[in-house]
Formats: sequence, structure tokens, C-alpha cells
Amino acid sequence: MKIHIIGGGVIGLCSAWYLAQEGHEITVIDKTDLSDGTSHGNAGMVVPSHFVPLATPGVIAKGIRWMFDKRSPFFVKPRLNRELLQWIWQFYKACTPEMVDRAIPSLKHLNEWSRDLYREFATNPAFDFDLENKGLLMLYKDKKTAREEIEVAEKAHEMGLEAQLLSPTEVQQLETGVKVDVLGGVYYPEDDHLYPNTFMQQLVKELNGLGVKFKTGKSVVDINTSNGKVEKLLLSNGQTVPVEHLVLAGGSWSAQLLKKAGVKILLQDGKGYSMTYTSPTNRPSIPTILTEAKVAVTPMGSDLRIGGTLEISNFSEKIHKYRLEGILNSMPRYYPELTLPALDQKSVWQGYRPCTPDGLPYIGKSRKLKNLVVATGHAMMGMSMGPGTGKLVAQIMQDQPLGMEIDLFKVDRF
Repeated sequence: MKIHIIGGGVIGLCSAWYLAQEGHEITVIDKTDLSDGTSHGNAGMVVPSHFVPLATPGVIAKGIRWMFDKRSPFFVKPRLNRELLQWIWQFYKACTPEMVDRAIPSLKHLNEWSRDLYREFATNPAFDFDLENKGLLMLYKDKKTAREEIEVAEKAHEMGLEAQLLSPTEVQQLETGVKVDVLGGVYYPEDDHLYPNTFMQQLVKELNGLGVKFKTGKSVVDINTSNGKVEKLLLSNGQTVPVEHLVLAGGSWSAQLLKKAGVKILLQDGKGYSMTYTSPTNRPSIPTILTEAKVAVTPMGSDLRIGGTLEISNFSEKIHKYRLEGILNSMPRYYPELTLPALDQKSVWQGYRPCTPDGLPYIGKSRKLKNLVVATGHAMMGMSMGPGTGKLVAQIMQDQPLGMEIDLFKVDRF
């Protein structure tokens, strides 16, 4: 089959990888040069422990409080926009215990599958992307957050995941890199982490070796359809591209692209920031989430990456210094002796995570266009779920038995 893939992030490239392994003729189209998208600057965590969706009971009240704090980890840019209002309404409807319990098994399965596939990548001599199994620490400083994290840990046990409840002393025994000041923590030893920049670069190189073609620096400006199929793409350089089969993995831009084809999904861009410190003098040794601050801390090789915030901002490119301060000011509260160099705002990375209202990705065929497969909406979990999603896309495209149940990921569920 001749297959075009819109999107050169981790979802698009993993889809290309598994399809190319089957001998298909693959072309990846991306508006960037593939050097610095959302898949490059993320926290690099591969986390089966993250099985709880974004939409949960209590999150709306918490989000409203955060809206009035300019240094908080969450912000929605106020605007009268029909798609945003529909998204918020569906998010509200998804924030029930029943919806969360329904989502958990699918998110856990996709994360576990992807972790195992990353480990498979790591056995390939062509790949060396600092994949490590050091687990994940969820650190907390107050009793309310402790109760929430312990409840998640108990659910993890029910789901067959190992979760260890740690006292402050036990946290410090595990975290040998820096002094830690916390009430306690939960440790998930089955989680992995990697250096996303390196993985993406090596994946592009190996795809080139498999004969995958790349059209980079070119946006898709229109998608023409006919008789229930995608017929051709119009690119920003004026080129018309005939389409036999199409995978749309356009990240946060997927809703705009699908709208051109007459397909509607609810999706909002959730902007996040990260800072990477090269060879700091001291640093945490275990990938960690600072739970009250919603900050991710990842050792990557000899470097340290810190990331956080979720801004529903309509693709605003403005870097909000107060949100950066919120991220960085949280560090000494948990790591009182950690020393980091002064922040150079020019070195701050920002990326847009594709967020669905119910916290579940869109993976599957379009009911309206029979030669279209959609794979987007993974929010902050795109890197963690990338290989599993790519494998699913390849199986869907080839009408093969699926590696997991995907009914909850339907493209037309809203």
C-alpha cells in the first residue's frame, strides 16, 4: 500500500516504522524540519503508572482555583469559541468516577504495551536513546495530596502494577542524588524513561534507511475528498499529492486538518514548557513528579529536564514568565539543596499537547472516510504511548487483529 502520514511526531513516526516493517510505501509530511516538535522537548517518561485520565472528579474545582494564580500549573485563555465551549462541556461530563474507571484499563494497557515496545527498540543496535528502568517517584508535601496519591497506588495494585508507599526516610534512601524534603511518596518501579530528542533523531535516520520518504517544511493546506475517501492533499508549496491511504497524526493541529476533510473531533492544544540543564553539579537520580506543583523532573543521560504547566491557549507562542517561575520556584520546596543555573528564557522549550475532553486518545478509522486512520489526542502521554499507538495504526491499516481493545478511542465519539 501507498500510505501518507501527516505528522512527524512520535505517533506519526512510530506508525511509519511499523508500516514500513511490513513493506508498505510510506511518505511522512510535516510542516517542520522534524528537529524540535512536541515529541522532542517532553519529559521522556514511559509510565504505565499514569493510567488516570486528565478528566477526573474534583479537577474542575481545582482548575478554577488555579485560573486565579498566575504561577499555577493550569490556565485556559478566556475566549468565546464554540469548539472550546463544546470541549469544556464534554470535559465536565467526563469528570465522573464511572468514566474514570472505564478509561483506566485502556490507558494502562496502551502505556504498558508501549513500554515493552520501547524496550524492544532498545535491543536494536541502531538505537541508543538512554532508555532506563529507574521507575517513577510521585512526591507529595501535604496530607490531602498524600491521600490522593495513596488512592491511586491502591488502584494500581488492583490493576496489577507494583506501587510502593514510601516514608520521607525511604524516599531519601531511594533518591540518592539530592536532599529531598517531602511528607512521603509513591514509587512505581515498572516505569521507564528515555531521552526523547535522541529517540526521534534515530527513528528518522532508520526510517530513511527503510526507504520512507519525507516531505518536511510543508504544511497541508487542504484535504480533498470524494466518494467517501480522501483523494488528495494540497501542500503549502502548491504541490498536489494523490492519496491512496492516509494516517492523520497531526498532534494539536489534527482538529484543524480533519475539519478540511469534513471530519469533526474535539481537541484543544495544551501548551507546556520545559528546561534542560546540561550536566548540573547535582540533580535527582530518579524520574519524579512533584505532585502539588504538577512538575516533571527527569534525569536524561548527564542532563536534567524540568517541565510542566498546561495552558489551553489557542496556540499562543507567548512564553509566560510567571508560569516558568511557578515551575522553577517549586524545585527548592522539594529539593532544598538543588542548585541550578539562572534561567535563560531563550532556552525555554514550549510544545502543544493535543488534549481530548475525556483524556483518551483518538485512534481508529474515520467512519466518514474509509481510507483515513486518525491517531492523535494523547495529551502529555504522546511519548509514553507512541510505539503502542504506531503498532495499532499499522494493524488497523492492514485489517489485522488488534493488540488491544480500542472501542474507547473511537474517532467519532463526540
